[in-house]
Amino acid sequence: MKSRDHLFLVLTATFTLSSCSSGGSDGITPPSLPTSGILGSINIAEVMMKKYIKVILALLLLLPLSINAEEESWYTYWSIGLSDNSYTGELDSLLDTLESQPGVDRFEGAIDILGFYWPMQPKTILGFVVSGSFDAISTPVGDIQINQYLYAASAMHFFGKETGDGIFLRGDFGIAKASFDADTTVGSFEATSDSGTGYLLGIGYGIPVSDESRVLLSINISNKSIEDEDISAVSFNVGGLW
Repeated sequence: MKSRDHLFLVLTATFTLSSCSSGGSDGITPPSLPTSGILGSINIAEVMMKKYIKVILALLLLLPLSINAEEESWYTYWSIGLSDNSYTGELDSLLDTLESQPGVDRFEGAIDILGFYWPMQPKTILGFVVSGSFDAISTPVGDIQINQYLYAASAMHFFGKETGDGIFLRGDFGIAKASFDADTTVGSFEATSDSGTGYLLGIGYGIPVSDESRVLLSINISNKSIEDEDISAVSFNVGGLW
């Protein structure tokens, strides 16, 4: 991206200062990159989100299996989740190396907001939604956040008894953007990318919980092409369809 070189310099300097603050001021050698695991260090926000997801799943087990939600003239959809984000080339490696430093916490999350859908045919809804993933990195010398968004046309098809019930497929395609925000002792840096294109493909399971509410559990794969860069994400989301 046009601002990618500036971001790269900020991340490199942050990594160096984080290493120094951890006692490695002489002959700093970056540690080996991690080769497995979706998330690295777990901070409070990540713990709280995981607890939220566990509570939702536990409550679903207590619900009667005979609930049927009514068909609606329109629906709104919102979700939160955990994400594994990947970036092009050296940026991905640098973020993983920074994450491995002592005192550095990295939290990768996902959201769906402002989702509005209308029935097109039985058990198929079409509309639009803003989806996104983020990388929030806290270091001893400051904080960095990378956000990626997809403003997309979206469709869902359910294979159960009704909309919001059973296995479903989702597909989105639209306009992609990314933003960067760093506030460290190295300096402050904010940038927003030009627009690109992106898509999201998802599979999940819908559970009606009342006459007008459904919980959707889904695994989503997304890719965004922005300024000759590719940003991808795999996420697990817990959402509501009303």
